[in-house]
Amino acid sequence: MKTWIFAGVCDKSELLLYICKLLASGGNRILLVDATKARKYSCMIGQFDKSLSLTEFSGFDVACGYSEFEQLKHELNPLDQYDYILYDVNIEGFIPPNLWCEASARIWVSDYELWTLEKGTEWLQDLVSRHKADGLKISEFQRVYIRTVDEWFDEVYLDAYFDKLSMIWKGEIIHIPWNELDLAQKLRNEHSRKLMMRPLTKGYKRNLCLLVQLLSEFDHQYIRRALKSAERRRA
Repeated sequence: MKTWIFAGVCDKSELLLYICKLLASGGNRILLVDATKARKYSCMIGQFDKSLSLTEFSGFDVACGYSEFEQLKHELNPLDQYDYILYDVNIEGFIPPNLWCEASARIWVSDYELWTLEKGTEWLQDLVSRHKADGLKISEFQRVYIRTVDEWFDEVYLDAYFDKLSMIWKGEIIHIPWNELDLAQKLRNEHSRKLMMRPLTKGYKRNLCLLVQLLSEFDHQYIRRALKSAERRRA
């Protein structure tokens, strides 16, 4: 079982849904855990009126409404029935310290908005400080920027927000491009409560596949086949 923790204060729901569908289309058993304050996933998958729910959606399971990890673990035991568990996290304390340290991948997700960069830095500082007080170190993250646009932002400017944290950034930064076509598809998916990937732009799909390849043991050809399968699925 692989555990991927996607942390950050921005809305990264569409990214994780696409990753889950891609992995599931490759024949993997996937669990996506909503550990965010907004709790958007329940609405997006058509389970808005259910507080505690494990719902199958587009070939993978989504866990919504759990207030803490132990509650999730108790309800869904055993968790190792899944090949991959992906956590979308911005609730402080949801992920226990040992899981942070043992995770197969820790991914810091941000967009370019000033509020996200400022508040995200504070959130990450609190996380690192809490674990440092416990004698633990979780400073290594893969970094992903979503909804990126062609602007003046460069890595030196973005790095300045995290200089005081002494973070270790693993591998290359992945930028997930974003334009009106990707936004339109996000909205269509939400309102139809489906997860169609074919209409996404080539740039979005290319960098999505690159991210999955960096995080997983799968090669490029395997991921491309999984993407083709995901594009054919109409749910």
